[in-house]
Amino acid sequence: MQTDIEIYTLSCPTEKIIAWLEETFTIVNKSEPSKLCSKITINSNGNEIDVTILKQAAGKRFTSISFDSDKTPWKNDIDCARQAFKSLNCEVRCNFEAWEEKGDQDPDQWWQINAYGEGPFIWN
Repeated sequence: MQTDIEIYTLSCPTEKIIAWLEETFTIVNKSEPSKLCSKITINSNGNEIDVTILKQAAGKRFTSISFDSDKTPWKNDIDCARQAFKSLNCEVRCNFEAWEEKGDQDPDQWWQINAYGEGPFIWN
């Protein structure tokens, strides 16, 4: 299990992302600390997980969705991205492998899922 999960959606409204979370989990709490940031606490199998939705996280068109827990239902970012793409029907990107502070992975190597398929690519 990863210590956290983070994906990026392309041109996907926050309301649609929140609707996906509401369909998938029980929402415990919602707040909007700023115009670009929404904070949500979800319940997943008895575990409360903090989720941050940050608009314009990677350029103006990408929104970050970060699950701050190792108790998500997904094994890794790619599994989460696949479910998000299926539900949101918008391009989703995530790290190709779990990010490590001292790892030797290429920081520009990402995984992309869109209407054309899915696979690794360089995002720089």
